[in-house]
Amino acid sequence: MPRPLSITVFALMFGFAVIVSGVLALYAGRTPDFGFPIAPEAAATLAMRIKAIRFIGIAFAVSMMLLVVFGNSPAARNTLGLRWILGLGTSVAFLRGIGAIAPMGDGDVAAIALSIIQLGVEGLAILLLYGDDAAPWFDRYRNR
Repeated sequence: MPRPLSITVFALMFGFAVIVSGVLALYAGRTPDFGFPIAPEAAATLAMRIKAIRFIGIAFAVSMMLLVVFGNSPAARNTLGLRWILGLGTSVAFLRGIGAIAPMGDGDVAAIALSIIQLGVEGLAILLLYGDDAAPWFDRYRNR
């Protein structure tokens, strides 16, 4: 069965969102300044852990994307939806919005806007997987 257009568009959109997520993880982790008082050593550790969690999430998302695109996995499709919801909690926009990350200076507004765009593109890409065009791609019995 040829790959449906929605799967190809998903791969492009999701790939873009993952790259942006990686850039934002590096940007947010470049400074251990938080919106609350914390010892410098603890701030550095917390920044490192947030960055590590984001990169583990990116690696997981890429593996699920590959299972969707090349493995026709409906379980990976569902997992990406759950991962997107969990990704909201570590997004730059959310962390800055709740005050966990202190204002980052000149690039603060741009980082928040890019984070919102990344979340939106990733969410739309995942929604494409649930459309009528993609449904046959995940049918387990299509090759019988």
